[in-house]
Amino acid sequence: MKKMIVALTAFISFYAAAQRTPMPAELKPFVQSGYQALAYGKQDLNGDGLQDYVLILKVQGEDTISADSPDFEAARPLLVITRKKDKSLQVAVTNNDVVMCHNCGGAFGDPFEELIVLPGGFNLDFYGGAGWRWSEEYQFRYDKLKKTWMFFKQNSTYFHAGDPDKTMQNATITRAEAGDIPLADFNPEYNTDSSWWQVKAAKTFFYSSPQATAKPRKAYLVKGDKIQAAKVFKNYIRCTFENNGQFTEGYILKKDLELLGAQ
Repeated sequence: MKKMIVALTAFISFYAAAQRTPMPAELKPFVQSGYQALAYGKQDLNGDGLQDYVLILKVQGEDTISADSPDFEAARPLLVITRKKDKSLQVAVTNNDVVMCHNCGGAFGDPFEELIVLPGGFNLDFYGGAGWRWSEEYQFRYDKLKKTWMFFKQNSTYFHAGDPDKTMQNATITRAEAGDIPLADFNPEYNTDSSWWQVKAAKTFFYSSPQATAKPRKAYLVKGDKIQAAKVFKNYIRCTFENNGQFTEGYILKKDLELLGAQ
């Protein structure tokens, strides 16, 4: 355990030092006009033995943009830049949706926390909120068969700052549950759905996370109750149920429901 802690500390120190170093000259041609680098990382991202990059851009002066400006929620492009056999670089994938904007974090301001680049992929961390706070981690990994980077996992945390112990909720959504989503098509609103469902089981419980290992919560629905989906996954429906002004949010097993109408 002590060796693991030392190794982790060394990795964090190395990562922090790497982020303070000037951006490599070979990356500068990929910084679009009117933008500057927000973060970058270097690794072998596709398993070919060559060093690639993940580069995140931001609009120049984004922290001074007024709320009435069309650039107030300006996109932050993420570029996966791979190295060819002749050592030159090329943009393999671009995504303008996955990195949250400078003003998308609520009272905490900029929600961007960290870019962690790993062999074969990368992670993005965000944090924001006010009284109610949240954190999101998105993981992407290279798929050799599809020859691109795919959504791998999302880790979400949600809690109230006044009582985090009692309000803390954690959810993990994996590729197996969400389906195949290439990085180029990924959006934080993936799997959004507004279809209506009705409970067909005698009783079905809410879960905080759409995982087979998750334990059911005390809250439940009974046969005949109707819910509108927020997101639909392979085995679970994410929804909010209202009863006399009380709201219950979470995941319900799809096998306990029947589809009433799709949208």
